[in-house]
Amino acid sequence: MIKKTILSAIGAICMLLSILSCGGKKEEGPAASSMEQLHAENGKPVSTRQLETEDFSVYLKYPTVAYASSESTAYAALNDVVRTISAKVGDTVRQDDIIVSFSADNQTLSQARLAFEGAKTSYDRASALFRNDDIPRRDFDAAKMQYDIAAANLKAANDMVYVKAPITGIVTQINVRTTENIRPGMPLFTVSGWNGYEARFHVGADEIDRIHTGARAFINDPAENIEGRITQVSLTMDSQKQAFPVTAFFDTDSRALVSGIGVDISVETYRNEKAIVLSRRELIQNDTGSWAFVADGNSVRQVAVRTGEERGLRLEITGGLNAGDMLVSEGARHISAETKINIVPALLAAANN
Repeated sequence: MIKKTILSAIGAICMLLSILSCGGKKEEGPAASSMEQLHAENGKPVSTRQLETEDFSVYLKYPTVAYASSESTAYAALNDVVRTISAKVGDTVRQDDIIVSFSADNQTLSQARLAFEGAKTSYDRASALFRNDDIPRRDFDAAKMQYDIAAANLKAANDMVYVKAPITGIVTQINVRTTENIRPGMPLFTVSGWNGYEARFHVGADEIDRIHTGARAFINDPAENIEGRITQVSLTMDSQKQAFPVTAFFDTDSRALVSGIGVDISVETYRNEKAIVLSRRELIQNDTGSWAFVADGNSVRQVAVRTGEERGLRLEITGGLNAGDMLVSEGARHISAETKINIVPALLAAANN
């Protein structure tokens, strides 16, 4: 039953379109005269919409790379072989979690452990003697200093062998594999923090005046639109790029972002939260200005309008039209101020113009 109802409705619309448009062709003779007479009697078919204010913004887009605003890479500090890797890329880790470990019998660690044990024995002995006033204060202080140094060296050696996450965050890169020989200075892994992302890009001299600190910026990701702010606009041009460096910050922990990922950033350069906006096809434009038609019953009045900012095919109207006006949105190019109109749905208006 529903299917038959839908088919009947479609058939009725098609028949109405056929009647109004005379088969979709402009014909000469009696048929054309009949159409003109029909329009003269009933009015030229147009569609209208009531104007309402809306949030209207203009953007400039720049390709760049987003990086975690806090990011730390751990480096090897000794010659050894990687024994274990206890995390993988994408894992969440806490500060001081052990991520990579080397040989437990590493020579540097073994020597530091022996030195610590010797210094502890000397310190314990000196402490007992000092309590009984058997040694002077300076000897006790010397033993304690050696003990503290040995303890610090042992901790440093442990940190070399059992490499910990420098910050809390997500493991974004692992540069080594188990059984691999490493040497001092080799990067082991990178952890990116959760306190947002930064993106740096360059803006040409012809656009830099339109970008200001505090302006909204968006990362255009298919999964979500991530909003941030412009935090720095350089006043000095980069001599190599011949453009001005700009920095945007995004306070987000979105999984759509990974440090080092390429992104497109849209910077909002203009915003009117209560704008009247028209599409280009709703305006009549020529060398002398721009007009629109406002419906009043079955008659129209032609209104001169002023336009402001543009975004694609949409234009901000800064004068001539107001919220609540009934704009002729379809068929405006085929009428004049003297035309009698017949308000119909947009589909029928388009078919008859």
